[in-house]
Amino acid sequence: MKKHLFLLMLVLSSFAFSQDYPPRKNLGFFTTVDANIGFDLASIIKSNRAKTEEERRQVPPGKFNYGFSSQIGYQPLSWFALAGGLRYSYIDPNYHLLYFTVQPYFFINDKTDDDFLFISAKYGNKINHTAAKNAGFVGLSVGKMEAINSNLGQYFSLNIENQVMDGNGTFFIGLTYGLVLFSNKRY
Repeated sequence: MKKHLFLLMLVLSSFAFSQDYPPRKNLGFFTTVDANIGFDLASIIKSNRAKTEEERRQVPPGKFNYGFSSQIGYQPLSWFALAGGLRYSYIDPNYHLLYFTVQPYFFINDKTDDDFLFISAKYGNKINHTAAKNAGFVGLSVGKMEAINSNLGQYFSLNIENQVMDGNGTFFIGLTYGLVLFSNKRY
């Protein structure tokens, strides 16, 4: 009888004193608007080292880029969200590109945190007619989303992207700042 009483007390105390973390806050449906800037450090170094006109022509286009994007997304799981939308990019010297984008987010922070730390992959394909006949990009981002009020947040991210224009690839390292409007008021 003492063994049964001891087991009962052990089980009850584990339920009474165990800590249950609240579920991770969820964005629900969300939309983002952001601005980004990127630099092709390798291209800048190569063009500074080029001594002849032939060497300068061998350097892929683009020393910097900047752009704006807007996406709509949904967070079905506490650790995953998916977004898609449009992005405009200007790439030096004269590329004006409009992309259709897809971007999954993977949230990596603890469930009890109020902010979202994320790793995200990016994919974009050109949809307009411009100096580049065929263009697209793939990239990775690491960033943080934080709430400003009950339905508005902001995010910052560090990006690395491979921009491919007519077969020439260029890596850009950049920064993004954006605003997030989300539907879940319990955030």
